[in-house]
Amino acid sequence: MMMQAMRARQQYAAIDTATRTEQANPHRLIEMLYDELLSALRQAGIAIDRGDLAMKSSRISRALSILHGLESSLDFNRGGSVAESLSSAYGYLRQETIAAGRDNDSRRLAAATEAAVGLSNAWRQIRP
Repeated sequence: MMMQAMRARQQYAAIDTATRTEQANPHRLIEMLYDELLSALRQAGIAIDRGDLAMKSSRISRALSILHGLESSLDFNRGGSVAESLSSAYGYLRQETIAAGRDNDSRRLAAATEAAVGLSNAWRQIRP
C-alpha cells in the first residue's frame, strides 16, 4: 500500500511538472531549472549527512544533469561575456558538486548550493 501511494505521488508530481513546463515561458523555465537544481543540491547534502548513499547519488546526478541543461542553453553569440560568466559559474558548480559527492562533504555542497542560490536570485531579478 505504501509503495502504491508513493508511486501515485510521483505520478501526480510528474503531471504537475509537465503541465507547468508546457505553460511556462523561457524565462520561467530557467527559474524552474534553478528551483530543481537547488532542491537536488539540498537533498544531496541531507543524504550525505544521513549516510544515504543511494539518495546522494541520485540527487547529485540530478543536479549535474540540470547544470548540463543550463549550460547547454547558453547562447554565446548573443550572450557574450554574460554567457561566458554563466558557463564558468556552471563549471564551478559542477566541479564542486562532483567533489562534494566524491568526498561526502556536505559543507562543500552547501557552499556550492549558496553559489547556486546567488545565480537563481540574480535570474529572478531579470524580467523578460
